[in-house]
Amino acid sequence: MIKKLIINADDFGMCEGNSLGILLAHEEGLVSSTTVMMNMPYALWALDKAKAYPNLGIGVHLTLTAGKPLLPGKKSYTDEEGNFLRPSAYEDEFPDGEPDEVYEEWKAQIEAFIAHTGHLPTHLDSHHYVHMEHRQLEVIKRLAKEYNLPIRQTRYVDENYFPARCEFYKDGVSFETFKEICSTEGYDTVELVCHPALVDERLMNVSSYNMNRIKELELLKSDEFKQFIKDHDIQIITYADIKNN
Repeated sequence: MIKKLIINADDFGMCEGNSLGILLAHEEGLVSSTTVMMNMPYALWALDKAKAYPNLGIGVHLTLTAGKPLLPGKKSYTDEEGNFLRPSAYEDEFPDGEPDEVYEEWKAQIEAFIAHTGHLPTHLDSHHYVHMEHRQLEVIKRLAKEYNLPIRQTRYVDENYFPARCEFYKDGVSFETFKEICSTEGYDTVELVCHPALVDERLMNVSSYNMNRIKELELLKSDEFKQFIKDHDIQIITYADIKNN
């Protein structure tokens, strides 16, 4: 059984509903951390709402496959209308942005977070896990070193590795999956990736993964989950706690 668990809710700032759902999953449930999509229309609004929750760790959910980039102009990762290419648009590699261009865009997203909050994010990860693709992996490693930040690792990247478990998703949204993740062998610390939300019209329009987010929210608030954490003496932490140890 693990000793420490980070429960990180992705997609903060995507819309009002999912952002409020994440805050509710933190206030009334087990979510300890979130990552914000700085190119989304509700990103700054969500960050302002989060000021009321100082114990919520907030990182940046680096984005390359949803919405528009922060930096203007035609790029290797945009279509003719200036939108990020959707995952289905990539033929050979996923994604296929030029690393130097991706670096500048992702740096702009991190800097936008710092400019609005006045502090560094707790960590870095990415929408659709594109930072773990080999061309972008070097980009995020460069940024992590530059800002001295940890990154989500779904497989071994550096000596600070502990696994991010992504199975709590779609058909895997269950108490059984939660228990299995908490029972990960060989590691004291694990990250559970989740997507709780209150579903609104924008979420239905922009994300194919929508209604199951309500189920995630209810489970992460449930007495059953909380009791399991208590019974097994698992400490709920954030990436800031990892960095400070």
